Amino acid sequence: MPSPLVLTRATPARGLNIKMFDRKVKGLQRSFVSSPACDLHKLCAEQMLDRRAFVKRDTPVVLEVGAHTGWYLRHMIERKELHGLKQYIQTDISEERLNRNYEEIKDVLPPEVEFVQISCDEEQPAPFGIPDKSVDMVVSCLSMHWVNDLETAMVNIRKVLKRDGFFLNAMFGGNTLYELRGCFSMAQTEALGGVTPHVSPMIDGAGLSTLVLQAGFSIPTIDLDRHLLLYETPFHLMEHLAVMGESACHYMRQPMKRDVLLCACAVYDTMYRQNGLIPATFEVFHTIAWSPSPTQAKPLERGSGQISLASWNSKNRKQLQSVLDEYALNPDDEVLQNKAEAIFKRLREESADLMAKKGLDSRGFERDRDEEARQLDQKPLPPFQ
Repeated sequence: MPSPLVLTRATPARGLNIKMFDRKVKGLQRSFVSSPACDLHKLCAEQMLDRRAFVKRDTPVVLEVGAHTGWYLRHMIERKELHGLKQYIQTDISEERLNRNYEEIKDVLPPEVEFVQISCDEEQPAPFGIPDKSVDMVVSCLSMHWVNDLETAMVNIRKVLKRDGFFLNAMFGGNTLYELRGCFSMAQTEALGGVTPHVSPMIDGAGLSTLVLQAGFSIPTIDLDRHLLLYETPFHLMEHLAVMGESACHYMRQPMKRDVLLCACAVYDTMYRQNGLIPATFEVFHTIAWSPSPTQAKPLERGSGQISLASWNSKNRKQLQSVLDEYALNPDDEVLQNKAEAIFKRLREESADLMAKKGLDSRGFERDRDEEARQLDQKPLPPFQ
């Protein structure tokens, strides 16, 4: 049951060996999850698959970490968006949940796809039992928020990814269930004169981005989706959390007194009920991050710009913008491409003249950058770490 105390996992600190969640309890909760009741997991899996569609490459080997009810694979099959899938590895902390997933999906599995299930705890060292750099894509749908050591779990994921493979993740965070937590806080303060923790802490956006970078991923992208679900009463909300397997499992939880629970529900009704229903907010962080590779795009070195920002207020700049807009609508038009290149050349000359007048070094605008790029391409790449 969510708690009144708002605990937040913010920017992570290294060197702390503190376990917040009882993973055995979470495994038992997963064993009793009802697939039809997991509407939120189903919706997030659909949204993850929509985001996956923007990556235009095949992923023959896919690893799903914390499969829960396995909605991501189900949607892949229903929408026939396999992207060259040859092997699908599904993991979860609950072996019973994995067995039920197989029974529910075995009749629709494509014959060309090898389906593998592994019962493991993703926060343990080398949990998956598969070789490093052997997976094209890793997905995790609403599972990572129950991991004690998120950085270790993400490092484990990065290690099994091939170079330039990617990690697609969705997890609860931010102000999830802030209505219920606030009502419990007021009820406990009134009845007990203080607040005891009953909620699992949620990570914030800054903490998640730091974790992804600390785990060794590159080019991370994080966005937030907010879902508002409506219930008849707060008791229906708490029942839904239980059948989804999202009840709290942290070590600091304590039994909730009956009078405090009834008081919190009464406060919830008074503060939030509209049109006969009460709202519950769920915030989901969607993350895509890449395994490092020498072929990935990297930021240019400081001072390597070829165009002075001052020149972009000129007439040539406006002409270039107009031509680029036309070229975006007609990408096969060579005339527009040549025209844009000619205007860009004039902009470089204009910038060089401006810098020369100010007594600045304009040699960077006079060299043949294309020739330099060709020479750099001929040099061997440094060893990748």
